[in-house]
Amino acid sequence: MTVLTMDAAALPADARALYDVMAARRAAHGEHFGGPYLALLNHPELAKRVEELGFFLKFEGVLPRTIYQFIVLTIARATGADYEWHDHIERARAAGLPAAVIESIGSGHEDALPDPYALVHAILARTTTWQVVPEDLQARAAGLWGRRGLVEIVVVSGFYQMFAAINQGFDIRPAPKAS
Repeated sequence: MTVLTMDAAALPADARALYDVMAARRAAHGEHFGGPYLALLNHPELAKRVEELGFFLKFEGVLPRTIYQFIVLTIARATGADYEWHDHIERARAAGLPAAVIESIGSGHEDALPDPYALVHAILARTTTWQVVPEDLQARAAGLWGRRGLVEIVVVSGFYQMFAAINQGFDIRPAPKAS
């Protein structure tokens, strides 16, 4: 539970207007909107700025969708962020992330991941433990996705670590499955 307003309809007018814009923008890309952003909308200016970065990383970044979703799922599992795991599992499948890779992340058996996922996982193993990413890993990632892609890998990792803190800090959980 949280003292924050988590119902979009109950947000103050400025936050509700921002919610409507953000939700429409996401819907135009076939995505729903809510979860941690409902908590952030209790601080509209912060929500707007976080959404700008998130939208860029998700829809305008240089990383392939499979790599982006791989990062999100890996960070969700590493941080225990169930909301992000459940929110992105179908998106990862739709993006073409192989079922065996999703299963490896979910089961914690990433030791047999194929490339390029093994490479990204090695980078994430450093970012989630606040270590320097070794130069050889940086060079390999830059060779595949350019310097921008390398930077995005690290930033997406940090972005979803931030969302893990928001989700867990305000007890944001996946919606119950309809029966």
